[in-house]
Amino acid sequence: MELYRLISRSSEETKKIASEFARGVKVGDIIILCGDLGSGKTTFSKGFCSHFSIDEDIVSSPSFTILNIYAGEVLIYHLDMYRIDSLDEIDYATFLEYLQDEDAIKLIEWNKYRIDKDFSSFRVFVVEISLIDDNQRQIRIVRVN
Repeated sequence: MELYRLISRSSEETKKIASEFARGVKVGDIIILCGDLGSGKTTFSKGFCSHFSIDEDIVSSPSFTILNIYAGEVLIYHLDMYRIDSLDEIDYATFLEYLQDEDAIKLIEWNKYRIDKDFSSFRVFVVEISLIDDNQRQIRIVRVN
């Protein structure tokens, strides 16, 4: 079910859209961020985390560490699967533990893998960020379950 389809004209506007979206997110939810390199996934993450009193200056893409953990009003796991070519490259059992944590929100950048696990007990949202031009992005937010 599509919830939003908006145009952002700046990084600040992307952060504002993310913060507003975060108002409706609950602990346990999974948010999958999809978009090309440089489309604004981390910028969206900064705005999202700021809603939960997490300083956006500490929010960064976990491209090389795979996982960043932020603690504010809630616990947020920020995973980046962009550089992962295969789930064999990570500790899959630990990855699933993070995804199944009912006490944290999970932000996953570029989830292009099929995960053989039933997540129907969690609300899952997909945030698709598409480049329109250098300054504009289309942000589409869909609730999967």
